[in-house]
Order: sequence, then C-alpha cells, then structure tokens
Amino acid sequence: MATETKEIIAELANATVNITDEQLDEFIQKINRAKRIFVYGTGRSGLMLKTFAMRLMQMGYISYVVGETITPSIECGDLLIVASASGETDSVCRAAKKAKSQQIDIVTITATPKSTLFSIQEPLIFIKSSTKFNTSSVTVQPLGSLFEQVLLIVFDAIILKISRAKENMNNDMAKRHASIE
Repeated sequence: MATETKEIIAELANATVNITDEQLDEFIQKINRAKRIFVYGTGRSGLMLKTFAMRLMQMGYISYVVGETITPSIECGDLLIVASASGETDSVCRAAKKAKSQQIDIVTITATPKSTLFSIQEPLIFIKSSTKFNTSSVTVQPLGSLFEQVLLIVFDAIILKISRAKENMNNDMAKRHASIE
C-alpha cells in the first residue's frame, strides 16, 4: 500500500475515534422525526452532503439540497443538516441562523470550536481536522481534506445503521437508484 494511503487511513481512524454510537443514534432519531431533510454546505463539504441526501432519498426519505432549483422552502418539522470545517462559511452560517429563527431542527458538523456556526448551534459532531484557514497536527493532508473524508464516513455509517434496522433495505434502495444515467 502506498505511503500516502497508509497515512490517510491512519488519520481517518484517529479522526473518527471520538464519534460515538450515541451521536449517530441521535442523528438518526432527528432524521426519522423529520418530515423532510435539507442539507447545505459549500465546496467539498457540500459534495459530501449531496452524497448523503442521495442515499437518504434512496432509502425513502424526502431529502433536498439547499440551493438546487427544485428545493422547496423549509418548514417547521423539517431538519437542516449543515457542515463547515471552519464554521465561518458565510452562506452556511446564514442558513443555520435563518433555520434557527424559524425553529427548524438543525444538525451542525464542524471542526472549529469558537466559530460562528458553533455559536449558532452547538455541533452534534465535532471533527478534529484542519480547515482552509488553519493547519493541524492531526493531518498531513491539505486544507479540509480530512474533514470532508470524515463527513463521508459519518454519513455512510448512518446509512449503514439505518439499513441494518430495516429488512431488504438494499433491494429497496436499488429500486430508487437512478435508472436514467
């Protein structure tokens, strides 16, 4: 295995060690209580959130990506999931603040305590990593790469936990997978 691959895998193991089953279970409870699920992030974090919204849709949840042309307005009973490594991405912070003012349930994920996003909504999941604004001794990777990789792992772990609780979920998901590609 390549040296860089080994380094990244070791970093992922270290970065996920403090993410608990209780946190994932609370996240799943919020998803299951929500009428609809909205996700929002920018850059690579936003891409990870889009992958999560896709899997949620394939599982039968109603999910949307904020900013897409077919996304409806968020309402009471919905869930907003946002992620920003820096916790300072202006549009993400504005979305969380607006949702909070509308009494929408919010899940935030960040790598930065004492950030604007952290002050709006304490994160359910805190990921130790660097950001586009700072470096960290926990990673050799550039910018927020470790944060984004952990996002994908957390989201896939949630999907796995949900799928294990429902019989034939893989078959049901396959039926909802895109058929025109």
